[in-house]
Amino acid sequence: MDTAFKDNLDAYITKLQRIAIQLNGLRSARPFRARREGGALAMKSARLFLAYCALVSLVRRNIEPICNPFCVGLVVVPAEWQLNDVQEAAKIIFKDEKVRVCLHPASKSRRGWEIDPAEHLTSGRLIVFVTEGSTIHEDFELAATVRDRLHLCDPRHLRALGRLRGCGVLSDDQVAVIAEQPSERMEAIFRIGQPVERAAMRLLKEGKQRPQSTEAKRLDVSKGFGQASAWAMELKKDLQDWRDGKLAWSDVDKGFLLHGPPGTGKTRFASALAAECEMHLEATSISKWQSSKDGHLGDMLKAMYRSFASAKENAPCLLFLDEFDSIGDRTKFDSRHADYSIQVVNALLECLDGVEGREGVVVVGACNHPNRIDPALIRSGRLEKHVYFPLPNAEARAEILAFYLPSLAEHPSLKEIAARLPGKSGADLERLSRDARRTARRERRGVTIDDLREEIEPLPVLNEGYQLHIAIHEAGHALIAHALRVGRAERVEVFDNAQNFATDIDAHGITVIEHPRLPFRTKREMMNLIAMHLAGAAAEEVFYKDRSTMASGSSQSDFAMATELAVEMITKYGFGTSPYYLPGSVNPSNASELWRDRRLRAEVDGILRTEYARAKDMLNGLQQTLVKFAVELAKHKRLQGDQLEKLWPGATALDQTVARKC
Repeated sequence: MDTAFKDNLDAYITKLQRIAIQLNGLRSARPFRARREGGALAMKSARLFLAYCALVSLVRRNIEPICNPFCVGLVVVPAEWQLNDVQEAAKIIFKDEKVRVCLHPASKSRRGWEIDPAEHLTSGRLIVFVTEGSTIHEDFELAATVRDRLHLCDPRHLRALGRLRGCGVLSDDQVAVIAEQPSERMEAIFRIGQPVERAAMRLLKEGKQRPQSTEAKRLDVSKGFGQASAWAMELKKDLQDWRDGKLAWSDVDKGFLLHGPPGTGKTRFASALAAECEMHLEATSISKWQSSKDGHLGDMLKAMYRSFASAKENAPCLLFLDEFDSIGDRTKFDSRHADYSIQVVNALLECLDGVEGREGVVVVGACNHPNRIDPALIRSGRLEKHVYFPLPNAEARAEILAFYLPSLAEHPSLKEIAARLPGKSGADLERLSRDARRTARRERRGVTIDDLREEIEPLPVLNEGYQLHIAIHEAGHALIAHALRVGRAERVEVFDNAQNFATDIDAHGITVIEHPRLPFRTKREMMNLIAMHLAGAAAEEVFYKDRSTMASGSSQSDFAMATELAVEMITKYGFGTSPYYLPGSVNPSNASELWRDRRLRAEVDGILRTEYARAKDMLNGLQQTLVKFAVELAKHKRLQGDQLEKLWPGATALDQTVARKC
């Protein structure tokens, strides 16, 4: 801001004050005195100068009410700026005035508000600076006579700062990118005597290197991701109706939680979703907030408020919060850090509640362990819709490979390769694509489909002996599911890796059972489910007098699911030796904690042993049916519908009876 401009501005403010006094009879209000601090402030601090200029503009906009001897002004400061810088500028502007300046706390602590409005409201004129996005004490809200937002980094002020510091002239694009930067970067951008253009060009280059939302459109979110795909299409339609004025914003779901295994591509999905819905993407994480500056509570909260404020400014916007489970649960915090962590959760609750009033902002959290999140964050009204995000199916895997290898997107073999990669996550597919590109790069040519094939370890072809072993295992699951009425077996398959390949899960065989939707389950029904999960291994032991590794080895294995059910029976439903239930007493996702609980371990062990023995006894009595079922399965590789109906115990005798009656 040059001297002539500053003189004219001060004179204009003084003139307006005098007019306001004459019109309103505010004889007790003394006009603010004009001063010439602009040049000196610019040399002292870039941040202080910009805060000073923004405050002068705010005073000019609100000259009449600020002249009132009983004015209470609420001034909202962008989350990227420190309140201390604005306070220092205010002290300079109101140096000779009876104006009290107050910094509003970032959030309400566990002990309550760390500010007493009564102490400040006794003053005649009061200016309260509050960070954008934070909750304001209700007493200040009631007393406020002026509400305004501080417009920092005005293009005129940035250009004036560049001239006063000898940093040169800025173009419109350079001004725009500098205006987006947080306050702590201003000193590095406006170095005295150094061309500001150099820093601005670097910032522009960084912005161009960021992944653009148009790229994310290559990933089709409408299919291949189960519930997440269906939800994405619903959101897209609702947003379009909102844009067309057919739907009120209050009727749009504004909070979602994506949860599922690690590496499934939740971040990439969110980016593609923002592009599909034509929304700005604001992506951050709890750890990014934590790493802001020194990681002190104030620094983290400011980073949090900055993300929400940026989402609001760029609406319609999808605010993506990764690693959402790292926020924790207030009931489980370590006592040493409880106060810090509780205030972080409380502040996030305030931000999420505020989203309802921030039209055009959709908040999407992503995590691996939803049970570790404070229940208040994921209740109705906040991240209320919970969507399971699975490993991608064959169609989605092809889309992901096409995204990372665009030159092969139309190759007819790409879908075939993707279909033969069950169990691979989005991160796995990215690594395969990266390795294929590296091979081509070393040979100084474009990537080919053979480069991708070479990175995939070929599956061993299974001989008839292995196929029969797998068939025995799957037959055990199917027969026990049918006998105990756990559900309806839709299909049973074995994969030889020659003609038949797994496409849904990384397994040698699969039994797909459609479970009925029940209002509740009895203890016996849960026992039956456990017996069904253990029946594959039991069938192997009945036929081979031995069992293989097919029933265990991963978090989705037969034994893992049976164990999880048994733990739930004891800790959640009171089906142990004692019908107790104490919420939060056991963390089911913490394996080591469960292992240390000897009583729980003993009860779970008892359930698993009992149901394994029951499944084995039942299959011992069905040995002939078991063998017949397995032989047919090994022969045809896939059984479903009428093929299964003919193999259930008693089916042959029933058919003969019906024939005789006919």
